[in-house]
Amino acid sequence: MRYDPRRDGPTLYPIEVMLLSTAPSPSPSPPLMYTVDCTDPSRHVYRVSLALAGLAPGRHRLTLPVWAGGYEIEDFSRRVFDLVVRGPAADTVPVGKVSKNTWVFDAASDAVTVTYAVYAFDLGTTRSHLDDTHAYWNGGTLFFYLDDDKGRPVAVHVRAPEGWYASTALAGDPDDPLLFHAADYDELVDSPVEVGTHRRYTFLVEGKRHTIALWGEGNQDDARLVRDTRRIVEAEASLFGGLPYPHYTFIFHLAERSTGGLEHKNSTTCGFERFTFQPQARYRRALSLIAHEFFHLWNVKRIHPDMLGPFDYTREVHTHLLWAMEGFTSYYAALLLRRSGLYSVADYLELLSEDVKRYESQPGRFVMDLARSSFDTWLGEYHPNADTPNRAMSYYLKGSLVGLALDLDIRGRTGGQKSLDDVLRLLFQRYGQYDRGFPESVYQETAEEMAGGSLAQFFGRYINGVDPLPLDAVLATAGLSLTRRTAVPGDGRDGDAGSHAWLGVSTQMEQGRPVVRTAYDPGPAAGVLDAGDALVALNGIRIPDGDALAERVAANHRPGDRVELTVFRRDRLTTRPLVLGTAQPNQYRIERVAHPTAAQRATYAAWLGSEWPRDDT
Repeated sequence: MRYDPRRDGPTLYPIEVMLLSTAPSPSPSPPLMYTVDCTDPSRHVYRVSLALAGLAPGRHRLTLPVWAGGYEIEDFSRRVFDLVVRGPAADTVPVGKVSKNTWVFDAASDAVTVTYAVYAFDLGTTRSHLDDTHAYWNGGTLFFYLDDDKGRPVAVHVRAPEGWYASTALAGDPDDPLLFHAADYDELVDSPVEVGTHRRYTFLVEGKRHTIALWGEGNQDDARLVRDTRRIVEAEASLFGGLPYPHYTFIFHLAERSTGGLEHKNSTTCGFERFTFQPQARYRRALSLIAHEFFHLWNVKRIHPDMLGPFDYTREVHTHLLWAMEGFTSYYAALLLRRSGLYSVADYLELLSEDVKRYESQPGRFVMDLARSSFDTWLGEYHPNADTPNRAMSYYLKGSLVGLALDLDIRGRTGGQKSLDDVLRLLFQRYGQYDRGFPESVYQETAEEMAGGSLAQFFGRYINGVDPLPLDAVLATAGLSLTRRTAVPGDGRDGDAGSHAWLGVSTQMEQGRPVVRTAYDPGPAAGVLDAGDALVALNGIRIPDGDALAERVAANHRPGDRVELTVFRRDRLTTRPLVLGTAQPNQYRIERVAHPTAAQRATYAAWLGSEWPRDDT
């Protein structure tokens, strides 16, 4: 029976069908041939061999990447051991290590075999994992490239336990279900592989096959997850007018903790906390991750500044545009979930209000601009410290809100004729579809082209500067109002203006005690309490936890009151005087205005993909 996705929905296809590729057949004898042996998974060690042919006499260099898609140096070579090079007669060729990730050898013949082992027990999107349930790898952790030449075609053969099979975006071989091909090294390391007995589902969108490889158990409904993933694909394809690949692979890991997501050109890996699929409020986060990583197949993998591809795998790769690459991806992940119907308008506005709250609660928004935040990501975006909220600003968070502001600004300037959608489509048409990067200045120029005028003030104030985003005015263009409340901890009542006292810290529980995580600066605790201080007592009375402390301060004190906090600092008991401040807003709500104009209703409908409710007009 012919498969009809509208009638039949997602279905499970036989393994041999799924391994076929619509990509052109690669060379039958590529010069680089890797074999990945995962037949002894209990030791968590991959045994890898690399057959090199057509070598010129003399010295050759083997290099392993130091990063693999995430914006941080991970130094994968620290997990490599037992590296040996042998000639055609199995004679050992001397090998020397000349840097942390580079080995050299002198070839006396035109063919050698390199063998090595890689310890793999890190479950993460940028890493590799091997145990008795599956094998997963990000190619940058396993595969060397030769002499800085990344252009040679590559084959990878997988040796796996009986009954295991592989899921990947790499082109399969019709004669061997565990043999795969890549046009070059970049495609090889941009195509993660899942091997095991995982569940596999496929669906079609625009006649193109999409595979979901699902490893692990949780509270998910497989059929619903596949249906909703398909709706995400359909919604994002509609924005760009098609799908720029022959087939796509989703690798989903369900485990005890989330490992986030990592995008690839024709695939993605998403790691979910196993119980994140129920109730609906938590499931929205899972959908957001899928939508975010899938959107990256356009925004980052194809639409990107020239320094983000092809990659230099040996060092940090800096750009000032991650606010657009990552922040705009976050913006569209939520917006397209709304347009697809997977988020209601109420869902979307609730999540948007939470983003505004997080943005306005961080003192770092007045310190670090988005361009610098993007450039400095290699200094610790994924490893924040206690002072990060005070000195830094996330290009994910603020970048998403800048996407909102720019989108609605362009819609307002053009009377709804153009939007940020058109900026992305134009960048894809001019650069992305040709796999060409662009100079950083092109982004503002393209936005101005769509806006029909200069955006120098917008970029100067909100991207290259630290002016507060005009979110009230931005939302008003779509008939929305933003309400900020200062609720009293413990009962949710509004406090009178200026009456709600605030300590100025965030806390976390450690060994049964509330411990300071951040002392906000500016704030009453700045210079008084340190991160790591264990809070013992307020005015001599024991503090059971951070919530109780906040409630006690709000109920019993006024801004300007002097209190004494007893803390353990590096195991020494000390008492610190502190003058309480005035609490910041802690509840945000975005709602439709009572009497919208025709322009506001039109903007609302075009932006959110939902008509203004009749009973609100």
